[in-house]
Amino acid sequence: MKTMVTTRSKVTMAQFEATWSEIANSLADAFRMQPHEREWFVNKPVARLIAAIPLMAGCQDAERTAVAHLGTYLLSLKSTKPYFNATTADDTDVFERLRLGTNFVGGDQAIIDKGMSMLALSMVVDYSRDVDEDAKRGKYNPVESGAFDYAAIREDLERRIAAVECPEMEMILRDFDTKAGFWSLDALPWEF
Repeated sequence: MKTMVTTRSKVTMAQFEATWSEIANSLADAFRMQPHEREWFVNKPVARLIAAIPLMAGCQDAERTAVAHLGTYLLSLKSTKPYFNATTADDTDVFERLRLGTNFVGGDQAIIDKGMSMLALSMVVDYSRDVDEDAKRGKYNPVESGAFDYAAIREDLERRIAAVECPEMEMILRDFDTKAGFWSLDALPWEF
């Protein structure tokens, strides 16, 4: 049995919230978000988690990394979404589709691993939730295709998440089976 790693965020929640507000509003400006889009983005737990990983891990250039990873996330939701959809090339590993958001320099690897596992779990829960709809639309889904064993992957990701205790990160996203944990669908304020 693997022992739990207890670590602390390199920033307090107050520091994270202040930095998150600056980053989120800068990105909302850069992507020319309407007020309802901005509100959605600022409050989206998955977006907050993406920013939290490099900040809480204490990575070099943490804010730049957060902005770059969030830019990729936003591109995966709007007109460029089809370029980010799952393909059979992503079947090699549950983290493959997230690789464009995994460029971290330095930092607490345990916090990075926990955060990336949380993002992967959000993505896999979306795959599972969208099986029927994706099949109807002819959209590739690795859970529907059988390439991903949902139960086994979920169990492994939950184990990875539980193996690292970081209360600050856990405050950002706790429930992966509600709209708060969804990667995007059902909460987007704009049309594609």
